[in-house]
Order: sequence, then structure tokens, then C-alpha cells
Amino acid sequence: MPKVATCWALLLLICSTSLPADEVQLKNGHMLRGRVVSDDGKQVLLQVPEGSMWIRRSQIESILRLSPEKTLIEECHRRLERGSPGSALPFLRREFHASPHRDEVLLIYRKSLVAEVELLLDREKMDPALSLWNEYCSLPGSTPESLPLRSRILAGEQLLASLEGQIHLSLEVNRPHDALVGIGQLLDRFPSERWKWADIRVDVMVEAARRLHDSGDLSAAAPLLLEAVILRPQLITRVRSAMAHCAFQGFGLSLEDALELSPDEPALHLAAAQNARLRGSVLLQSKHLSRVREMVGDEIFPGRIEHQLRQRASQELAGMPSLEPSVQQLLERTNQKLWKQWRLPYSPPARTPFRVHEDVETMRETLGLDCGPALLITQMQYGRVLSETLHLAPGTPFLDQDALPREMMRRYLPLILGQPRGLPPWLEEGICSISRGSLALARDRMLLSRAKRYKSLPDLSRLTSMQASIDDEVYRAACGSLVAWIIEDVPLIRLPDLFELLATSELEHCLSKVTRADTLLELQQAWIRRLDSGS
Repeated sequence: MPKVATCWALLLLICSTSLPADEVQLKNGHMLRGRVVSDDGKQVLLQVPEGSMWIRRSQIESILRLSPEKTLIEECHRRLERGSPGSALPFLRREFHASPHRDEVLLIYRKSLVAEVELLLDREKMDPALSLWNEYCSLPGSTPESLPLRSRILAGEQLLASLEGQIHLSLEVNRPHDALVGIGQLLDRFPSERWKWADIRVDVMVEAARRLHDSGDLSAAAPLLLEAVILRPQLITRVRSAMAHCAFQGFGLSLEDALELSPDEPALHLAAAQNARLRGSVLLQSKHLSRVREMVGDEIFPGRIEHQLRQRASQELAGMPSLEPSVQQLLERTNQKLWKQWRLPYSPPARTPFRVHEDVETMRETLGLDCGPALLITQMQYGRVLSETLHLAPGTPFLDQDALPREMMRRYLPLILGQPRGLPPWLEEGICSISRGSLALARDRMLLSRAKRYKSLPDLSRLTSMQASIDDEVYRAACGSLVAWIIEDVPLIRLPDLFELLATSELEHCLSKVTRADTLLELQQAWIRRLDSGS
């Protein structure tokens, strides 16, 4: 049936100007006009000018099949008359390039573009208005010079040039804060220019944060440092100490997240000991103070410790290379984090077999695999693990936040599942993704927000069946977000049963047990609402 519906949809797209439109009356009082492509008794596939949509049969009051004279072109005319021409533009674009009735489409296409440009200008949305205006000018028979809108479009182009000039001037006179404000103003008015300013914005952000940090304004520096490293993870070696200094003073990252990022920073352990004392946790206070003494000696001078951190942060922000922890230290910290997060039994392994490679390219050539900077290779025989080796490229930035905890988590999946069984790719990636560091998870949220804004968010039915590239960050972020939501209210002790159910059953059959969604469509809609809320 799905193949038949797809064939009908393609046929209808080709012949859509001459085939009938239908009216679907919903139980909530709304009416949708389009073309019913398929109806299997449970769901109806309706083609509308914006695209296609599935509607549950239980939500439909009635369907009125209209005569062949009522076409989707007439629906586009109706939307133009009622003041919503933009909703018909996706359909008109397709029809203009594919329909044999091109002249009929062209007339309403031009009118809809001009009307939508005028509406956008009235709402002061200059950026999309400029884009649609250029689209209008490219169409045959367009007469932009004779339209009253032209002067308003020229004013918008002049505004863009003026904002760009102010930014360049701020950069020339070495005023990064003013340049950052200017870039923000430009992107607010012209979001489509983001590609041009993305790298410059991050560079300016780091320089502005450096000056704020060195002047002592840590409250203003902290959010800039955090945003910069989320946008460009390679900056972590440059901003790590500065973020620790901000957290020590109570800005930016929480102490817990800062300690995850810089576990050998005595100032952070000193601040954590102070917090533990205020909460009355003597054992935790003693633990952190012991850690401080291990690093600085028996005598603790808080002022000196903070001064050293501030000085190191300033030097790293100015470009001085930072000290990288050893591979063994990274493995020990990651093990401890995963054990705490998932409350795994027994104790973390004393040693993880690993092999170090010079860089990712060398690692890929040696292994003959398309892999990231961390890869766990397991050899098994008849379900029994013979050997495990973790391959690493230690010089890779963000390794301890992203690739390392993700691959280490693969090693411990049997401890969570209770048996060494395989999982669907989306589920395995999701579990491993939510086990990463706080900055990696923050980057996931940014990537998903961007994907939603550009309408490239993965469809869940495709997400749960696709095999993605190792470099597909959005795929991993989406898997992690989905798994985090599904297990949100599930006690850890019940996770093995839930993962077993998800691994062996159709996802749609499991949804009602852990969410309020009964179908993948409902799950998709609820997931998007969750992303909108920032969860």
C-alpha cells in the first residue's frame, strides 16, 4: 500500500492543475482543502499546496470529494484573496517547473510572490522579502521596475550594506564588542547572511570574551565562551581554563560540569569543598580538600590558587598551548563518569586496553575504517568477547566530551542490558550520545535547533531505520534526544527491559508504554514540541 500511495502522489504532482481538490472537515471545526491521495481507513494522506500531510481518520468528521473543476490552482487563488499567499508558494514553485499548464501557473505564481513580499515588508521581515523579491525578478514576464514595492526593497538592500559597513569599521578599529553587537543586529534582520558571518562571529566572540575575562567581567565573558565552544568545539583547548575560572566565580558552567571539563583544577575542587561545607556534607568537603592537597601540597592558599588559574586562563585565551591530560587519565575520568551516570555494578575496570594513533587520518588508514577519533573494536566468538581495544587519536579537541565517552559507553552496554545483545543503530547511538559531556550535549541542542529552523530535522520513521555516516552530528543528536525523552521517567532498574523491548519490537508498539504518543506521527509532533521547549 505505501508504494501505491507514493506512485499516486507522484502522478498527482505531475497532473495537479487538472485533478480535483477535496475538502476535509475536521472534528475540531477546521476545514482543510487539498487532494486526498490515499485513505487506508486509519489515516488519510492529503496533498495541500505546502506539501503532504497525514491525518488520523479519528480526527476527521467528513470528506467531500469536489468536482474536477475545483483544482489546487483555484485553492491558490483563494489563499491569495484571503491574504495568505505564502502558504501556496511551495506548490506553485513545483508546478511552474513540472506542470504542462505553465502559463496558468506563472500568473498566480507572480501575484502570490508580490503579495507575500508586501506582507513581509509590512511585518519588517526584510530578509525573506529580499529572497522572494529576487525569485519574482527571475520569473519570465516580471516587471519589478514598475512596482511600488521596488523602493522599499532598495531601502532594505541599503540597510544591509550599512550594517555590513559598521561591522567592518568596528573590526578595523579593533572593537570586537561593537562588531559582535553589529553582527547580531545584522543577523536578526537578515538571517540568510549567517553563512557569511558564522566564522567571523565566533572569532570575534572569543576575542571579546578574552578582553572581558582579562578585565574581570566574568559574568559577561562566561556566556560568550560557552557559545563559542559549542559553535566551534576545536576551541576547547583555548577556553577550558577560562571557563573553569568563570565557574569558580559562579558564572557559566556549574561546578559539576566544570569539574567534568577540568577535573585536575585545584580551584574548582576548592570551590566544591566550600559548597559541600555550606551544605553540611563533611565527607564530600574532605574528599575535595584532599584532592587539592594532592595537587598543591599540604598548605592551601586560595588566593594563590585563583591567581594561577586566572593567569593560565589569560595565557590560553591569548593563544598559549594548554597541557593535555594523559590518555590513561582520560579513560579513568570517563569510566568514573559513566559509572556514576548509569549506576553500573561493581567498580570501573582498572585498565582499558587502548592503542594510540597520531591523528584521525592515520587511524583511518591503519584500521581501514571510516571512523572518528575514538573507536572501540570488539572481537567475539559465539557471543563471547575475545578481546576489546579502544583506538584513539588523543590530540583531537573535544575528545573527552564527545567521541571518547560515546565509544566507552559501547563497551558497557552489556552491563546495562544484562546480556551482550545487539541494539538497533538509532537506539545504540542514542544511549551512547546521552552519555557524553555537558558541552557535547549543549552542542546537540544547538544542532537540533538549527536543523528545525532550516526544516532539515530528521523524520523519526527514517531516523529509526537509517544507517548514518560517522560524521553525521545531527543524526547522533537526534538519536540522543529521542532516547533521552523515551527513558526520561523510566527508573534505571527498568531500563534493561525497556531496551530489550525497543530492540525486539516495532517502535510504534512500544510508544504507549513510555510516552503519550500512539503513532510515529504523534511521536514526531511531540518530539518537536519538546525541542521547542528547550528540553
